[in-house]
Amino acid sequence: EDMPVKSFCLVQDHCYYHGHVQDIKDSSVSVGICSGIRGFVRAKRSVYLIEPLAGSVDGDHAIYRHENLRSRRATCGNTNDTYYDHEPRVSRVYKASGWKSKPMVHEQRFVEMFLVVDNAEYRHYMRDMHVIKARMLEIANHVDKLYRPMNIRVMLVGLEIWSYMDMFDVSADPDDTLTRFIQWRKNTLLKNTKHDNAQFITGVDFQGDTVGLANKFAMCRDESGAVNQDHNENPFGVASTIAHEMGHNLGLSHDATYCDCRTSYLSKNCIMADRVGKNYPETFSSCSQEELKNFLEKINPQCLLDKPSPDKLYGGPVCGNAFLEPGEECDCGTVEECTNPCCNATTCRLTKGSRCAQGECCESCQFKQAGSLCRSPAHDCDLAEYCTGSRAECPSNAFKMNGLPCNHNQGYCYNGQCPTLEQHCEKLWGSGSSRSYSLTFDHMLLIVSIAPKNLTFQDIKCGKLFCTGGSEFPITRQKAILWVHGVQCNIVVDQSETEDMGMVPTGTKCDHNKVCYENVCQDVQLYATEGCSAKCHNHGVCNHQRQCHCDPGWAPPYCERKYSDTGKNTVVISVNMPSTSGLSNPLFRDANAKGNPCSRSADISQPTFVESTFTQPCTPLAVTVPCHPPPE
Repeated sequence: EDMPVKSFCLVQDHCYYHGHVQDIKDSSVSVGICSGIRGFVRAKRSVYLIEPLAGSVDGDHAIYRHENLRSRRATCGNTNDTYYDHEPRVSRVYKASGWKSKPMVHEQRFVEMFLVVDNAEYRHYMRDMHVIKARMLEIANHVDKLYRPMNIRVMLVGLEIWSYMDMFDVSADPDDTLTRFIQWRKNTLLKNTKHDNAQFITGVDFQGDTVGLANKFAMCRDESGAVNQDHNENPFGVASTIAHEMGHNLGLSHDATYCDCRTSYLSKNCIMADRVGKNYPETFSSCSQEELKNFLEKINPQCLLDKPSPDKLYGGPVCGNAFLEPGEECDCGTVEECTNPCCNATTCRLTKGSRCAQGECCESCQFKQAGSLCRSPAHDCDLAEYCTGSRAECPSNAFKMNGLPCNHNQGYCYNGQCPTLEQHCEKLWGSGSSRSYSLTFDHMLLIVSIAPKNLTFQDIKCGKLFCTGGSEFPITRQKAILWVHGVQCNIVVDQSETEDMGMVPTGTKCDHNKVCYENVCQDVQLYATEGCSAKCHNHGVCNHQRQCHCDPGWAPPYCERKYSDTGKNTVVISVNMPSTSGLSNPLFRDANAKGNPCSRSADISQPTFVESTFTQPCTPLAVTVPCHPPPE
């Protein structure tokens, strides 16, 4: 009985739907009809819930208003509000990313979500596996619906139900439970099933009025996940909580009072409000939309660009779920929601005469001409992509080789980004922050003189980053303050055992033709990319994969022939250049070691350590003066 049992859910017919009420503007419907009808209908600012009537043998259903939704838990004080979380936990700051592709805000993203149900939840539903599976599918369907307007599809790729016993101690303290769940995910779940985000659903009543907790900025990382209390008999309650906590994983903060939430019909609050009343929100606020845009532009987590393998979707492939799967030529959703003239929604086949139904290189149901621009460069470390003339999809995103100058020679390209000190200060401290210029050359020389002999002046520029301005607290909610000649220098305090957010990021320029790598200022030639573009016949440049990225009108692999010379039915592909030894084009090779403590300069004050009152409880700080001054 103590051995895990794996089963596969094969759905014979599609029974989870999104849609609207015919002829009613701004209406919305989300229902499941697998076993009776269960879901919600919104029309003319009224919301109704429908579900099978308990105990009925004649298939009777109950329809009731949203404000009469039944809750499992008491509310806090004299309000009807329940808190999602008081503050999310910060996972870590992302390194400059983009090694597979560049950020494209309007490009559809996919979150491969894995649901884990604890034993308390299993027992709450009378150990009925069929009921629990149906409930989890309803929850996943509604989370997907909430994110679709943001051009994000949330796809359920796995469901694990702890019917025998919990795999770790599920505590009423949400912080402890999140820590244990993330550790279990790292050690067990990630090794068994590929997924981007894991959501834990528990029947345990969390302490206080909190029903969820998540790691912020954690999407696509080991810490990508959240814990959620199933606090309502209707599945939309926990679905709203999951959508909220997943928002934190995507870098979203709680809504402020100035955020525009006028499009929320169900509630005065949007999804990222810090609390929720009886009416569950349906939309993301203007603030959330802007934060998500920034997250996708600056961070661009790669896992969201990978479509899940169709055979990995929980429930199996289905025509009508707006997701292209094996055996389908197209999939524009259900018959009711499909508006694509190129696709037959009933058969998931292309209509007569159509060669494609969707994609950046599909126009009027036909492939665009070869060489047509399908993705513009987002910045000067990026490359444009062009249609091949034989596919509806734009080619995979590509970017320039590491080591090329960028941002008006303020930096060097590294993994599709142009990392700078100013940029990292803004990531840590928010808008208005910049690097500190208060520490002088003499300060650095003094620190070098008492530092290890193998540490050079340039190496100090790859150490701790000193910033001024910005928010009162950094993203870690903990800081150290040094006063230098009357000027306040801020330092991020990070208790992570794996990497220090406050260090100058890998790839940042530290001198002419030099970059920070493994916290040491090294020659830019360590990327070993010199001379690659010479093989592209002056009609292209080498990209990050050491392939020729050809100019418009020129065909890969070596950009020596024009598209017009390749023949109408010829398909051309690029090939890899011979690789070089050493540290050629490193991808996300982050240094783990933090700097050793050292004595402070007489010109620098003893640091003052401050911790935000909004952080989760943690161990007392024991921090010494950083031995790295600010980069010049």
